[in-house]
Amino acid sequence: MQNGFFFLLLLQPMKKILVIYYTQTGQLHKAVKSTLAPLEKDDSVSISYLHIKPATPYPYPWSYMEFFDIFPETVQGTSIELEPFSIDTKEEYDLIILAYQPWFLSICVPINSFLLTKEAEELLKNKNVITIIACRNMWLGSQEKAKVHLKRLKANLVGNVTFVDKAGNLTSIITVLAFVLKGVKENFLGIFPKYGVSDKDLDEAYKFGDVISKHLKSGDYASQQTELNKLGAINIKSNLLMMEGRGRALFPLYARYITKKGGRGSKERRTRVRIFGIALPTAILLMSPFIAILSRLVPLILRKKFKKEIEYYSQNTLK
Repeated sequence: MQNGFFFLLLLQPMKKILVIYYTQTGQLHKAVKSTLAPLEKDDSVSISYLHIKPATPYPYPWSYMEFFDIFPETVQGTSIELEPFSIDTKEEYDLIILAYQPWFLSICVPINSFLLTKEAEELLKNKNVITIIACRNMWLGSQEKAKVHLKRLKANLVGNVTFVDKAGNLTSIITVLAFVLKGVKENFLGIFPKYGVSDKDLDEAYKFGDVISKHLKSGDYASQQTELNKLGAINIKSNLLMMEGRGRALFPLYARYITKKGGRGSKERRTRVRIFGIALPTAILLMSPFIAILSRLVPLILRKKFKKEIEYYSQNTLK
């Protein structure tokens, strides 16, 4: 009887997962590996990794000008040249994990560039896709852009898992700038907490992998996002929802304002980039207390609207 059970297991086809990701500091890679830990240990699952890399790597730490100079092209979805892909695009996968970071409320440039390639079209067409996001705290706009890409590529988005820095918005804007511009992740100025996704959240990420594993094997993803949400895969705060909404409306205007003076790296636009680099963190610092107050009052007045917005961003269809 026992031998028959193992024989049936042998007859079951291997489930194949492809992870497509870009990471600069390694945080997203840790989030992905932690999430997929149960599947990595499963002999009936095979996982392949495709690390998207720019042909010209971005610096780390970034300089002030380099960091803010990437803003316009990020928001506008401008593609860059990538290193050749070391993967057979004809390979059939049961599930694809698309892991990325939001940059300036948009998809990071390397992953956005990949999604515009012929290889992305071949790999993602008619495939079930789960997105894994690691970021400071705002990801709604980038995920909407990811939905647009996936719909164009005829992929089926069946899940989303987000990892965010749970520090307050004012604290995290300071620690993220220290992280990307100075390379300082912990104890900035001796008073600020560690930047990024907490070790506790990473240690517990396997719970999402257990859910993904169950639905991968059944082939039925209908209830997957609901189960992931119950475990904390998505947590939308009203103050961030309001603040990101303002940014998503204004960022394209700022991007056009800068690019009118030239492309990335051009001297002609340096003054406008410098102004934006001062205005953005200043606006966040000034607006955060005001938004925090409004976020407590407005949802009470517009309860149905806020509930509807949160419900929308907690699922995977596109408006």
